[in-house]
Amino acid sequence: MELLKRGFQFLVKIHSKLIHKYYQHIYRKRKLKTFLMGVGSLYLLRRLSQLAMALTPTIRINLLGRYGEDSWAVVTGGSDEIGKEFCIQLAKQKFNIAIIGRNAQKMDQVCLELQTHGVQTKFIVADFNEGYTVDFYNKIYEQLEYLDISILVNNAGIVEAGQFEQMKMEDSFMMLRVNALSTIMMTRILINKLQNRIKKSAVITISSGLAYLPSPFVSVYSGTKAFTNYFTQSLALTSKNTDFLSATPLGISTKMLANRKGPNIIESNEFVKNVINDLREGKTHSFGCYRHRRYINHLLWRNQNVRNKAKISLGTYLRNVNIEKGRQEELQK
Repeated sequence: MELLKRGFQFLVKIHSKLIHKYYQHIYRKRKLKTFLMGVGSLYLLRRLSQLAMALTPTIRINLLGRYGEDSWAVVTGGSDEIGKEFCIQLAKQKFNIAIIGRNAQKMDQVCLELQTHGVQTKFIVADFNEGYTVDFYNKIYEQLEYLDISILVNNAGIVEAGQFEQMKMEDSFMMLRVNALSTIMMTRILINKLQNRIKKSAVITISSGLAYLPSPFVSVYSGTKAFTNYFTQSLALTSKNTDFLSATPLGISTKMLANRKGPNIIESNEFVKNVINDLREGKTHSFGCYRHRRYINHLLWRNQNVRNKAKISLGTYLRNVNIEKGRQEELQK
């Protein structure tokens, strides 16, 4: 902390000198140079401050210290891809891990991998597509009740793409149950445990950038992700003991995108690291990476026609990916 204090004192000293030069130029009526000197001074201060922050990561919140040693993180859909990466990253920081998913064999393998980081693990077999009763979620809670849970990651999700009027009604119900209802009910059954802890707790919800850019061919999916995003952000407004964070990324290289690569598609590990860093910094919202934040914010500032073209392009892309996945699955059979 002493090094950090000296660093900022040095930055203030440099800034004061530049401001002094700035006013000297005003006195001499060198208008253009005065303007450039002022802009340069502010830019330099901003960049030096960013450098100081980058060189002093200890000022970020220590997650284990904030949420408690020997506490548990519960991750839904934790046997694959983004969910699995959350399990790995949190286990590395010494959180015990409880996974909820459908495939017992996969979860068992993940648990064995996580135990190499010196943490405890457990898994619960549950299919959120079958979760339309209170009893379903009560049974999950009974298996978590005795744990000191500090973090909940609402990650379970599924997407089906196509023309809305041609989609099976069961597919729409499935997305509502897995994407939206599971987020509500998992948060509901654990919220009292989280709120009543001595230490802080956290809820991370994996939403989607389509929450801000609702797109055709994935209209139900877009709607469920908009719901989970605003649901989580609304809880963040009044919660005192629980940190709520909603993540709204765009392209992540997962099965949803047929593991495609591209300049605007990021890897799961990069996304998860960025979300956890945003949680450390006390944010209630994360785009997952700077590129996605820039792209979404850019579109939100454009006129309606530009936004609509982008939404149609995104929806068409996801529909085509879904068609390609279906063909590959048929060939594998």
